[in-house]
Amino acid sequence: MAKTPSLKRILLVKTYLKQGPGVPMSKAWESLKTQECEQSLVLQLPESTAFMWRQINAKLAAAGVSRWLLVGLALLPATTPAASWLTDLPTAQAAAKAENKLLLINFTGSDWCGWCIRLRNEVFSQPEFEAFANANLVLMEADFPHHKSQSAAVKEANGALASQFQITGFPTLIVLDSDGQKIGKLGYQPGGPQAFAAALTRLSGSKTLAPPAPAPKSIPKDAPPPAPLFNGALPSPPKKFEELILKGISGAKNHRLAMITNKTFSPGESAVLTIGNGQVKLKCLEVREDSVLVSLDGGEQKELRMGGGL
Repeated sequence: MAKTPSLKRILLVKTYLKQGPGVPMSKAWESLKTQECEQSLVLQLPESTAFMWRQINAKLAAAGVSRWLLVGLALLPATTPAASWLTDLPTAQAAAKAENKLLLINFTGSDWCGWCIRLRNEVFSQPEFEAFANANLVLMEADFPHHKSQSAAVKEANGALASQFQITGFPTLIVLDSDGQKIGKLGYQPGGPQAFAAALTRLSGSKTLAPPAPAPKSIPKDAPPPAPLFNGALPSPPKKFEELILKGISGAKNHRLAMITNKTFSPGESAVLTIGNGQVKLKCLEVREDSVLVSLDGGEQKELRMGGGL
């Protein structure tokens, strides 16, 4: 019985072909060259995926590339990592729609933006994020490099996306629902995959988004007991803040980040902070050179200055 190519594999092949197929036809695919094989595959696909499959075949024919190479590639075992990033918005939206997932668009300067590189190293390259993304997200990257080469078409498409979503700094992460409606945006988030997943869950308003727990490590039966943390001394309790404090401002003028109390904010981000014995919902409105404009609990605006409170 013929295997049905998954949507992800079709999208992978589509991305591969956009980059320019240079792999010669192999005799290994000779057995696939039957009209019945292609038709049986298409008939087994969901309607949305089948439509995409026919679109790809039409483009292949126009480019003079054999569609049987596409069939062979789609039937290969999937070898791409779980957290694979698409670069085309229509393709990413089609995948999010078909899989009923959130679409996360990462606007980044991959080879020059320090915060973008930290986000990639601390979050996106970690196995916990790959597991979380595989279960909950379709990922897309819009890159604005200084040193990497890009085609004129990619530069134009990414520039149009930046204008569409009013991107003013990097990294900026736009979150869309499966219908393509904007939910909100995020910036650099300290704390690794767990903190990033928690922030995305709060933003989406979904209680079902949660990163899978890391697999427990096996411990030999004869292993000695672990040494007590801090040589048995009790750890210090988390620092308690009695007021909002602007602890630092970083980044260039167009994409500044502010550290308020114990959390990093970019313009537009909101979070609930514990102050004294209560909590306050803070929204960062603007990060200036030496101060930050915020709103508290949706009320009037306040200005935080470096080294001080309100």
